[in-house]
Amino acid sequence: MFAGFQPVLTDETRTSPFVFLANIDPALQTEVLEQFDDPRVVACDTMNHWIETAREPLIELLPRVDLLILNDEEARMMADERNIPRAARRILDLGPRSVLVKRGEYGAILFSAESVFAVPAYPLEEVFDPTGAGDTFAGGFMGYIAAHIDDDLTDEVLRRAMAYGTALASFNVEGFGTERMQTLTADEISSRVSELQRVNVFDATPVQLRA
Repeated sequence: MFAGFQPVLTDETRTSPFVFLANIDPALQTEVLEQFDDPRVVACDTMNHWIETAREPLIELLPRVDLLILNDEEARMMADERNIPRAARRILDLGPRSVLVKRGEYGAILFSAESVFAVPAYPLEEVFDPTGAGDTFAGGFMGYIAAHIDDDLTDEVLRRAMAYGTALASFNVEGFGTERMQTLTADEISSRVSELQRVNVFDATPVQLRA
């Protein structure tokens, strides 16, 4: 599919501070990244095919990546570890600053050297078409970062970006193809993010044990 493909960026694109390396051959991802002048945030998506067939180029790319995005089975494959937290730690040792593990209907988990953060999928009674949900999540995620980052990519920014990516992905699956996204409003997005926050807030007051 990518035989002979040589990506060439425009001069304007090269100056972008935000880079999302979509799911293609890691060698091509590297070629794309090298054309950027000085990106502030680099996120990278991958899949089982590249982990199996292009592992070395992928591993060489990881130290240049702020965030690696992959699903739970891909994380297990890459780390040769069934336990997701241990798998994420092994991947972090390969160089990315953070690892975001997508878990489909169970949400996503963000791992960094200092913390772990999980966001559940938004609870929907009807799912019409899951096609493109992962790409929508990534687009919402990177869009939030690009709009809200100040000086540094903090865990707090990444966590909020996960919430917006999750909300957008939940809208995407409510219609076929891009139908639902074409009618989506900013107020609907904000409302769903608020609802996602509400259903995950709880009182952490310690239990008082009786003597």
